[in-house]
Amino acid sequence: MIRPHTDSTFQGLLGRIKRRQLFRLGFLAGTLLAVTEITALTVPFIKVNKILGLGAKIAVGTKQSVLDSFKTTNDVPILNLEGKFFLLHAPGGIIAAYRKCTHLGCSVPWNAAEDQFHCPCHGSLYDKHTAVVKGGPAPKPLQLFHIVPDASGTLVVDTNPLNVVDRQANVWDPKHLAEAGVSET
Repeated sequence: MIRPHTDSTFQGLLGRIKRRQLFRLGFLAGTLLAVTEITALTVPFIKVNKILGLGAKIAVGTKQSVLDSFKTTNDVPILNLEGKFFLLHAPGGIIAAYRKCTHLGCSVPWNAAEDQFHCPCHGSLYDKHTAVVKGGPAPKPLQLFHIVPDASGTLVVDTNPLNVVDRQANVWDPKHLAEAGVSET
């Protein structure tokens, strides 16, 4: 009497799998691997990024504390990373300039060695007091956020990018201080 094949070792299992079944298993494994890789690549793009600072109202301190900071640092702009803006000591007051370059939207850093803002993407230069374009391809000055003192005297910057002062002329006008800033007096 002939008994059925009962070899349960790994080589015995490979011996019982036919070539067509092996190709099916390989194709299924390759397909599952490809679907897993595509899913792993697309999930981060579907996930919503939460923007913490931009669009919020951010308290930056009292008017006197900000002016004292300017006095001790020779009017070096005060960077606020959370709200993506710089506080500037403009002629006659304080303004908040959005860090986004008006040329192509790069983040504009303060360059202490040059004593001005210098966009790293295409070389636009901005004035440290007024954020007016001093050179480069930028078509207009940096946009300004509105600053409003609250009931306790703390300055609050409204970082809503839909509510900025978009200056078209490349000159400082004191009315910009009245629109978006806080005067020293």
